[in-house]
Amino acid sequence: MTVGGCTFSSDDVVIKSPTDRRLYRYIQLQNGLCALLVHDPEIYADGPLEQSKTPGVSEEEEVEDEDEDEGDEDGEDSEDDEDEEDDEEEEGEGEEDDNGETKTKEKKGASQTKQAAAAMCVGMGSFSDPFEAQGLAHFLEHMLFMGSTDFPDENEYDSYLSKHGGSSNAYTEAEHTCYHFDVKREFLKGALRR
Repeated sequence: MTVGGCTFSSDDVVIKSPTDRRLYRYIQLQNGLCALLVHDPEIYADGPLEQSKTPGVSEEEEVEDEDEDEGDEDGEDSEDDEDEEDDEEEEGEGEEDDNGETKTKEKKGASQTKQAAAAMCVGMGSFSDPFEAQGLAHFLEHMLFMGSTDFPDENEYDSYLSKHGGSSNAYTEAEHTCYHFDVKREFLKGALRR
């Protein structure tokens, strides 16, 4: 899919730590929204897992490759979960036993715990509330998760994320409101559609 607008690589946009191996790309969509795409090559360090069809999952809901993150047709900003590195133990980190010797902990399944994530921030917050409807921005934050035209069932979004190992949240501040979610990588496209 061709994305309109300008694109910048990580060197132009993000100041990275030398230990940060993620790849960053900033794009501006044709509708004016900006997106920061983040790719973590350590998710599948041993190569991509086989893309087997999950029973009961339609082809629309399966992600074929990492380029699906770039297909932000809904204008949502995509980024990997920023808390990922806090959840992992570093290889070689150990603990001492009774004899003072260090036992090395191994990273087992660390790549399986990482998930795909997306976030969207809009420039409307509590300061934008009309005088006669204080709290409107916060109320609308909650309404976004209640359903849509394509998926009208109440709590369809939350149900989809829960069934596929994900979660969502949002917060309203003075000048902006942010929505974010994470889900297993193969279900990212379905979550973005909802």
